[in-house]
Amino acid sequence: MNKTIVLLLTLVCLSGCIFLPSLDLEKKWVEQFVTGDESSSDKILILPIQGVIMTQETSSLLSSKNACTPDKIQELLKLASDDVHVKAVILVINSPGGGVTASDIIYRTIKEFKAKYPDKPIIALMQDTAASGGYYISCSADYVMAHPTTITGSIGVISMFFALEDLMGKIGVETVVIKSGKAKDTGSPFRKMTDEEKTYMQKIIDEMYNRFLDIVAEARKNSLTRDEIKTLADGRILTGEEARKVKLVDSVGYMTDAYNKTLDLAHLKSAKVIRYQKSSGLFDNMFMGPMPSLELTYLAEMVLKTNSNQFMYLWTPSLVTSSDTK
Repeated sequence: MNKTIVLLLTLVCLSGCIFLPSLDLEKKWVEQFVTGDESSSDKILILPIQGVIMTQETSSLLSSKNACTPDKIQELLKLASDDVHVKAVILVINSPGGGVTASDIIYRTIKEFKAKYPDKPIIALMQDTAASGGYYISCSADYVMAHPTTITGSIGVISMFFALEDLMGKIGVETVVIKSGKAKDTGSPFRKMTDEEKTYMQKIIDEMYNRFLDIVAEARKNSLTRDEIKTLADGRILTGEEARKVKLVDSVGYMTDAYNKTLDLAHLKSAKVIRYQKSSGLFDNMFMGPMPSLELTYLAEMVLKTNSNQFMYLWTPSLVTSSDTK
C-alpha cells in the first residue's frame, strides 16, 4: 500500500512540475478517409470515445493527450454539423469510463446532436473496453454493437479516498486545518473519515448511481425493465457476448458489421467512413518510452488534486481492492 501511495505522489509531482506547452489550439482538423466507398459523397463519421473520460485535458508530461473530453466531442460534432454530407455517426468506444460529470456531458452532447439531426443515426461500436462511463455514453446511440471480446458493463459509481494520516505521522508531517464547518474537509486524505461522513458520501453515490440506472433504462427500454437492469448494475463486467445475452447491447460484430448496420439505418447504398484528425505536434513524439497507465495517472490527479472530481463512472480493476462500487 505504501509503495502505491509513493508512486501516486511521485506521478502527481511529476505531472505538476513538468509542463509542456501545447500547440493544439493552432492545429486544423483534417478529414481522413478510413474505409468504405471513397467515391461516395455521403459520409459516416467515426467519433472516438477513447481513453479516460475527463472534464479537461491536462498539459503535464504524464497525463495523456488522448483523453476523451466534452470539449473535444463538441468540437468534432460541430464539424459534423457543418458538413451536409455527414449522414451518420459511429461512436468507436474504447474507454474504462472516467468522471461522472464528463461522462454525462458527453452523453448529453450526443443526445442533443441526435435531437437536432434525427435522420442521422448514431451507432456505438465497442472495442477493447466500454465500461462504466464508456457504457454510459453508449446509451446515447440508436444501436449498440460490441466486439466479441469487448469488456463492458461495470455500471455503477465509485469514489476513492487515500488515508495518508498514518504515513504522514511516520515521516513527521502534521496537517493543520482551519475550516468554517465540520464537513468542510470531508474526504481529506490527512484524516480518517467519520461514519457520519461515509453515510453522507454514500447518499451522493446513490444519487449518481440512480441517474446511471435511469440513463440505461431509457436506452434499453425496449429490452429491459429498470429492475432487470438493477440486477446487472452491481459493478460487474461482461464480455460483448454476455452483454448481448442480457440485452445490454444489441449485437456483437466488427467494424464491417457496424458499417453495414449504419448504411441500413441511414438508408444509404454506400458511404465513405471518415474521421477528423489533427497532425502531430512538436512535442508529441519526444518521449517514446513506456508511460504509466492512463488510469493510474488520472486517479492520482483526481484524488490528490483539490480541483478534481472524485466521483467516477470508472472501471479500475488494477487499483480497486474493496467493494466500494454500488
